[in-house]
Amino acid sequence: MQPWHDDGALPAAEVADGPLPFEALYERYFGFTWRALRHLGVPVPWLDDAAQEVWIIVHRRLPGFEARSSARTWLFGIALNVARNRRRGLRRAPAMHPLPEQLVCARPDPEDQHVGSEMWRTLESFLDTLDDQRRAVFVSSLIEQLPAAEAAAATGVEVAQVYHLVRRLRQAFKEYLASRQEVR
Repeated sequence: MQPWHDDGALPAAEVADGPLPFEALYERYFGFTWRALRHLGVPVPWLDDAAQEVWIIVHRRLPGFEARSSARTWLFGIALNVARNRRRGLRRAPAMHPLPEQLVCARPDPEDQHVGSEMWRTLESFLDTLDDQRRAVFVSSLIEQLPAAEAAAATGVEVAQVYHLVRRLRQAFKEYLASRQEVR
């Protein structure tokens, strides 16, 4: 199984026997937390450190995890706090220019790579226009596809407000894409 991917289904052990042990959580949800950090605005050069910070916090807090929410909701909340702290630190730090992304693996199709990079830059630029709360709701609900109740628990927003924000964010994203098309 690729470490960056999980299908989102809860393992039977988590449902039947309570929370998973740390190793199982890490194996199952590392990709989820890494993606959440990336979508929440942690720059690529700092992703590994941010992911490590998330999992250090998980390891420290796991004995106190009461399973009042799903593991994904709990992990998203931790990732959200780490991302906020990282972005806040970046705003305070002197301007630094991150190194360009360079992937080690070969690209099967340069055109597809270009289109994917372009789409990602567009999504990132839209996410950068959002405040922390709306960004967290967008990432948890529309990118990571957490159910509304889990997104509400992870972001601290009421469930009804999540539904409302998701509708408004979808529309705002469509308008953002349309405005970018008009510029071209």
